[in-house]
Amino acid sequence: MESSIEEIRVYKFPLPSSKLYNMSSSQVATPESTIVEIIDSRGIIGYGEACMATPQAQLSTNEGIRAALKVLAPAVIGADPSKLSTLRDLLDETLGGESESKAAIDIACWDLIGKTLNTTIFELLGGAKTNTVSTYHVVGIGEPEIAAQEAENLQQSGIRRIQLKTGGRSIDRDIACINAVSQVLNGGTTLDVDTNRGWSEEEAIEVSKACSSISMSLEQPCATEEELQRIKPHLLHPLIVDESACDLSTVSRMISSGLANGFGMKISRVGGLTEMQKIRNMCIDHNVPMSSDDAWGGDIIAAAGVSIASTIPPMLNRGAWLAHPYHQIHYDEINGPRIEDGYVALPQGGDGLGLSIMENFFGEPEFVFDR
Repeated sequence: MESSIEEIRVYKFPLPSSKLYNMSSSQVATPESTIVEIIDSRGIIGYGEACMATPQAQLSTNEGIRAALKVLAPAVIGADPSKLSTLRDLLDETLGGESESKAAIDIACWDLIGKTLNTTIFELLGGAKTNTVSTYHVVGIGEPEIAAQEAENLQQSGIRRIQLKTGGRSIDRDIACINAVSQVLNGGTTLDVDTNRGWSEEEAIEVSKACSSISMSLEQPCATEEELQRIKPHLLHPLIVDESACDLSTVSRMISSGLANGFGMKISRVGGLTEMQKIRNMCIDHNVPMSSDDAWGGDIIAAAGVSIASTIPPMLNRGAWLAHPYHQIHYDEINGPRIEDGYVALPQGGDGLGLSIMENFFGEPEFVFDR
């Protein structure tokens, strides 16, 4: 039985950080998440979300996401939420780019489909290969001894993948931090050094050479794909592509050329679960590891990330990062995804995303579109 989108509500919901999150370009303070509620002709509600950490770290902004939704939301009123490819074409025809806004709508439609069919999103995505998904934790930019202590504490809490932030300062200090953190890690912990585009080509090569004896990966050390292509032959560590991996065709090109040894994928950056599923399939087909993350956000985007991560073979899964250790706000206090001993259990709150969100939880909508 077909349904149609009858109403879309868009909310602004602050997610204050309980502690500083330092990257090469900025600090995270109080991101404002954008929540999308889609109500279909049967009265079923699907939830979507998009949230950028800081304006410096992503091309999109939280204000821009909501501005784009004022254009996109009216265009899909009356559309069938189950026809995801048709819906994406309609969104693209209405407004170019704005993948983050389209992702919020796409995720809400997946939630709707799951609730309509009485099944979960991870079943719709092909079925979970595990009921608990590995995660990783960030060690922000700081002094070597502080970073090492934090990494040691994270290991003791069960975290087995640590992402060390670098860039935006002297590479001598970055190298000192890398060395300090690597010395406290045991053999079962993976180290990813993430620069968020913060090094020059020369700096990236110099750091790799200086840390040649350390087992680690380099994640997005430079700003552009062209720079990554030039430094790749000189790197002594695997190269993980994050910010430059923006769509399926780019991921395909980076796999074919041998540029990427893995990907740090963001659901909102590629436009939602529909596109993320295609990228997941390509990575599995070519035996390339990937993560299933997002820039920031609450239980909705976390549940989407954990759902698709559960469908990736564990050997190819770089984890699903969650922001909740920083903001400690749950839309669903019982089923909201939580990290325990380095893993996140799939939400068990019902069909779709597996969340049970109270009516009016997000307050008054910023704007509403209906028939």
